[in-house]
Amino acid sequence: MRVLIIEDETKVANALRAGLEAEHYEVTIAATGEEGFFLASQGSFDLLLLDLMLPRRDGIDVLATLRKRGIQTPVFVLTAKDAVEDRVIGLDQGADDYLTKPFAFSELLARIRALLRRGRMDQIARNAEYQGRDITRIR
Repeated sequence: MRVLIIEDETKVANALRAGLEAEHYEVTIAATGEEGFFLASQGSFDLLLLDLMLPRRDGIDVLATLRKRGIQTPVFVLTAKDAVEDRVIGLDQGADDYLTKPFAFSELLARIRALLRRGRMDQIARNAEYQGRDITRIR
């Protein structure tokens, strides 16, 4: 599984990379919103971990533009912005999950696993629909 971390705080980005690589994820880091948007637009990632307060392009703009362009890669927002309004904006702009810093890494991993499971089930449903099969009978 390929994960793109879009995070400008080097210590946070490196800690995330180390933890995810220990779980056998392949990790790429982008330190600015612009770099993250460019890499995410390539469509080669299974998951994006996105900070909101980024230099050169904020995370909400990155997220909204990706979604407007039809990029459906799951996006997990990791940010210090913890107000309800910020969470609502992030989710309404297309985030699949939202977790505020600081967070427990074990919770992040559990949420990533759940998000990726949902994504696989969605893909199975789309494939079955494409093939004209009744997905309620798939086990």
